Amino acid sequence: MRQDTNILICFLVLGLFLSLSDTNVYAQETAEKPTEIDLVSDKAKESTVRIVGLSHRGSLSGGTGFFIAPDKIATNFHVAAIVTAGPITAKLSHKKMIWLVEGVVAFDIEDDIAILKVNGEGTPLPLGDSDTLEIGDHVFHVGFPSPESRYKVTEGVVEKIRKNDKRFQTTAEVYPGNSGGPVLNSKGQVIGIHYGHDPGNSPVNAIKALLAGSTSTEPLPVWRKRKNVRAYVYYMQGWQEYFIGRNVEQAIENFNKAIELTPDELKIYEIRGDAKSELGDYKGAIDDYNHVLKLNPDDLELRKKLDEVKSLIDIQSREDGTEVRRTITRTVVVQDPSSGINYKQRGHGKSAKGDYAGAIEDFTQAIKLKPDDVDAYNARGWAKRHIDDYDGAIEDFTKAIELKPGDTHALISRASVRDIAGEYTDAIEDFTQVIKHDPQDAHIYIQRAQVRRKLKDFIGAIEDYNQAIKLNPDESYFILNGRGHAKLESGNHTGAIEDFTEAIKLQPNETYGYNNRGLAKRKLGDYEAAIEDHTQAIKLKPDEPYAYRLRGHVKVELEDWTGAIDDYTHAIKLNPEDSFGTYFAYIDRGNAKRKSKDFDGAIEDYNHAIELKPEHAKAYNDRGLVKVALKDYAGAIADYDKAIELNPKIAIAYHNRGQAKEALGQHEAAKVDFEKAKEIAPNMGK
Repeated sequence: MRQDTNILICFLVLGLFLSLSDTNVYAQETAEKPTEIDLVSDKAKESTVRIVGLSHRGSLSGGTGFFIAPDKIATNFHVAAIVTAGPITAKLSHKKMIWLVEGVVAFDIEDDIAILKVNGEGTPLPLGDSDTLEIGDHVFHVGFPSPESRYKVTEGVVEKIRKNDKRFQTTAEVYPGNSGGPVLNSKGQVIGIHYGHDPGNSPVNAIKALLAGSTSTEPLPVWRKRKNVRAYVYYMQGWQEYFIGRNVEQAIENFNKAIELTPDELKIYEIRGDAKSELGDYKGAIDDYNHVLKLNPDDLELRKKLDEVKSLIDIQSREDGTEVRRTITRTVVVQDPSSGINYKQRGHGKSAKGDYAGAIEDFTQAIKLKPDDVDAYNARGWAKRHIDDYDGAIEDFTKAIELKPGDTHALISRASVRDIAGEYTDAIEDFTQVIKHDPQDAHIYIQRAQVRRKLKDFIGAIEDYNQAIKLNPDESYFILNGRGHAKLESGNHTGAIEDFTEAIKLQPNETYGYNNRGLAKRKLGDYEAAIEDHTQAIKLKPDEPYAYRLRGHVKVELEDWTGAIDDYTHAIKLNPEDSFGTYFAYIDRGNAKRKSKDFDGAIEDYNHAIELKPEHAKAYNDRGLVKVALKDYAGAIADYDKAIELNPKIAIAYHNRGQAKEALGQHEAAKVDFEKAKEIAPNMGK
């Protein structure tokens, strides 16, 4: 009976697919367009498909995809994940051929990319090089935008490229349904994939890295059972219930399920806190916000939320006016837009719901009506920060400071964004200005200390932590841990141990201090004591994988390969899905196996790590070491090549590649690699 039902669903989806295509409309829409867009459109039409399946509600869900290999289609992770049961199909706009998705070859939740394996073959688009992309380049978005879901090409130019991950924004008109569609350059090469919210597009090199690291296909039913995939679906269902359906209780239930599957995903706690606050569960909201702040204490916006909720509790305890206040802060009022105030109110409401693009529009209108409105600039700056428009955010905060010199709110905001953008010196200057205006705020000293650590100004960082402890002894536990790390990073291992010990005395049931002290003891060479600290952390929280990894590191120092492998295995079992912790646990276990001469087991672990994070260089470099041990020098060189391609500044890969080339008798080529390694790291090879 189940098989018959699946077949019925499959034919239902196929029928819906056939009804969505309309070649004549496509011809009418493109007949009068410029020659260049015609050429790109004709080329992309042969490779760009409409993705269709059924969502958890049983409604039709879809997006766009495109062939990147004869049997592989790239689309968004969220397009693939939201189809929770039944088949996923792909179809061109002008042909009857329909492909069924067999499984998932690779995926990256952060970049919102999934590579799907289909039955049969299609025509792949050529993949360009997103590293060559420049602001002002002419681009074309291809896809099946709503509401008609018809094939469409729009054009524009690149207007912003993020420094940290090369995601980019264009001026082209796009809509829901474009998700997963290719972004093409004038040559018809793919230079990105569209995913939606600002900046809107991931670079094609992220797709190439995923494709290069793929080794097998995971069938759809198996892939859908992955914890991180299921958690993402619950999170999105909760998000839709909260912001669109306005069913807050159901949203919280979905957030609960997502957290149960991925308890380390902080963004879910924050949005669940927002939902609880809306229902009047202020204690629950405070618990969720505090959970995030414990791991990310410098989130100033969240601290403001926390203070707001605490103030609501205070009002509730004094008078029955809480709901009135909350309604005023969230209601959209537009009777007299000429004042600008109501645009701001609406903008704040949109920001609270996560609609940052809409909020920016409202704050911009408010500024047009009142150009000296400091609050509007600050609010728009924070909305821009949320969509990673760091330059725009800094510009708004700077304008607020010009209008109101000494505005500590704007200074702190600008400093925080400059820190995220890597402008550490400027961030420190801003925090210093805040301290001049308000020398009693311990949190500013903590924030400045953390930025100073990034610049390796450990003396200045320690001074800031000292001042923070004097001003706010109630938060000494976290400040001592921060100061301990500054001492550890500066090489003062004994001083670090002293700070971590003091922190443990303050909160003996927290694992953070024990793990930090164990790390410092390992650096000092006191391995047995380090193992004791990590073991204590495991006793306190046996389901946290981090302590197992740290204890495994100590056992490696003691050459206890079996014990180290056991600890790394435990860490992997506790969190087997796609995360940096598990990625490094596979590498750690692979290194332990390599050192214990289990070369086959080591390569298997490095392969797992590469499957999780194919865009990171370390696993390739370490796998190359095993191949050298097996005298597979050509294979090792290929791995070192990949590591260098992903990270051209990884000196050890150049050094290792040089050694492999020497083993093959390629002495001149080896010499070039050794010199490059020393250029990057002068002490390399000494």
